[in-house]
Amino acid sequence: MMERMVEKFYKSLAKGKIYGVKCKKCKHFIFPPKAGCEKCGAHKMEWKLISGNGKLLFFSSGNLPPLKFAKYHPYAYGAIELKEGPVFFTQIEGLDVKSVEAIEKQNKKMPMKVKAKVKKMAGMNIVVFKVVK
Repeated sequence: MMERMVEKFYKSLAKGKIYGVKCKKCKHFIFPPKAGCEKCGAHKMEWKLISGNGKLLFFSSGNLPPLKFAKYHPYAYGAIELKEGPVFFTQIEGLDVKSVEAIEKQNKKMPMKVKAKVKKMAGMNIVVFKVVK
């Protein structure tokens, strides 16, 4: 079951669509998709497109990115609260990560509106968010 869920999620990303799941029992929204509800434990989930809208809660940049993403360094990554409720940690575009001071200054302006998109990086499709000006 879980392998099919992961496969479906990544196949949808390849088509530019970003899905989460909603528990049929308690209506809790989960992103990224999981086979069981983290709130009530039920296993009857339905696929739902996410709105793509969210807010950036905080972000940072690391000096030691995963090897797969080293050529994209420096980049911002942070916690996004989706309009649907879940918090997701991923890459953020549209932020200055050239200095600690720049990062601190921008974090003082949180939350910031962001919009999701699918981006091809390191040979795979990933969900990233871009700051909405």
